[in-house]
Amino acid sequence: MFCPSVQLRGRVFQGKVISVYTLKNSRDTSNFDREFTKMPTELTPTDKLFIMNLDQDEFLGFSYTNPEYVQPNQG
Repeated sequence: MFCPSVQLRGRVFQGKVISVYTLKNSRDTSNFDREFTKMPTELTPTDKLFIMNLDQDEFLGFSYTNPEYVQPNQG
């Protein structure tokens, strides 16, 4: 079975395909249209009752630390 998207993805991860997009840093948005990046953000409000009723057992043993997180100064 031939699946070009999977084969391309593999070549990208192996470094065999050079991207036409480059990033200056982790917050670089220069490859997105300015009309889009100037739009105000709208965060989805959280439904506290929904959050309280989530089955947290699905996350037992899971942990993640954002490698770019900078802890604020205490003091």
